[in-house]
Amino acid sequence: MAATQPPATRPAVVDSQPPAWARDLFIEPLTAHATAPDGGVLVWAAALGKSAPSRISAQFAANAEDYDGRYADAEHFQFLFEQALEATGIAIASSPSILDLGSGSGANSIIPWARITPDARQVATDLSAELLAILARRLRQPDSTATAVCVLMDATAYAPRAEAFDLVTGSAILHHLVRPADGLAAAARALKPGGHAIFLEPFMGYALLRLAFERILVEADLRASPLDPVLARALTALNADIAVRSAPDITSPAFADLDDKWLFSRARIEKAARNAGFTDAAFVPHNDHPSLYRDTALVQIRLATGRDDLVPPPWAMDILDGFDAAMPLQAKRELMLEGSIVLTKAR
Repeated sequence: MAATQPPATRPAVVDSQPPAWARDLFIEPLTAHATAPDGGVLVWAAALGKSAPSRISAQFAANAEDYDGRYADAEHFQFLFEQALEATGIAIASSPSILDLGSGSGANSIIPWARITPDARQVATDLSAELLAILARRLRQPDSTATAVCVLMDATAYAPRAEAFDLVTGSAILHHLVRPADGLAAAARALKPGGHAIFLEPFMGYALLRLAFERILVEADLRASPLDPVLARALTALNADIAVRSAPDITSPAFADLDDKWLFSRARIEKAARNAGFTDAAFVPHNDHPSLYRDTALVQIRLATGRDDLVPPPWAMDILDGFDAAMPLQAKRELMLEGSIVLTKAR
C-alpha cells in the first residue's frame, strides 16, 4: 500500500486548551501537565480511570532523548503498518480518530500514521511525559503535518470515552505491560463497533535465535577461541532475556521492573482478544527473508552493546547461516520473530 502524502504542510496547534475534538474523546477534562516557554501546553494528563499500575524505566524518562535517537525509525514503522493494512485488507474510516497507546516520542506511530492517513486526528498517549514532550515539540515544527494531541496516560486506562475511536494503534507496547490482556481490553472499549486495532509486537520465534546464540557460545569453548568479551556478555544476556520473556513468572517481584516482559504466542493474543470483545485476529509476520536470523542477530547485538563494529567471527556467522538455511520461508512466517496483530471489534 503506497503512502499517501498530504497536499501541503501546516503547523500543529498547541494552545492553552485541548482542541475541541480531543476534549470530546475523554470522559474527564484533560489537565495541563507540561508547557512550552511560550505558555502553550505540550503534554496533557488524563484521569486514569480503571487501570493497572504501570512503571517506566529511566530510558523512557531521564534518558528519553537517547531512547528516541536509538529507536526512532518512522519510515520503517510506516512500512510495517502499511504492510498490515495491505495483508489484511481492512479499511480505515475516512478522517479517522486514532488512539495510539505507548506513543513514546511518536516517531514510530504518530508520524507514520500522519503519512498514511493525513486527515487523521490522533491522540498520542504514554507514561513518559519526557518522550511525549519530544513528540509535542515535533508537532510544533512548521513542516509538521500531523493533527495530534499528547496525553499522559496508562495504556490500560479507561480514560477515553467508550466507542470513541475508529482505530487503536500500538508500536511495541503490549509486551511492556504486566497484563497485556488489560491493554487489549482498553483498546476494545475505546473502539467504535467494527473498529480495528493494530499492534506491532515480538513473538516466540526468538527461541530459535536463543538456540543459535547458545550454539555459538558452546562452539567458542570447544574451539578454545574465546569470543570478544563484550560479544560473549551480550549473547549471554540476550539468551537470558529471551528465556525470561518466553515463559515469564508474573509472580516474581522482579517481573514488574522488566522493560520487555513478553514474547507472545498467537494463541495467547487470540484468547485475550476474544475475551476483550474482538471477533477477528490476524497476524502478519514482518520478515521471512533467507538471511532473517543472521540479520536479526546483528541488530540485536548492536542494540545490546551500542556498537556497530562488533561482529561475530566467521564461524559464528556460519552457525547463524545454518539456522537460516534449515528454516524454509513458510516456517519463518509461522515462527515469526516480530509481527503485526490486526484485530477487529464486533459490530
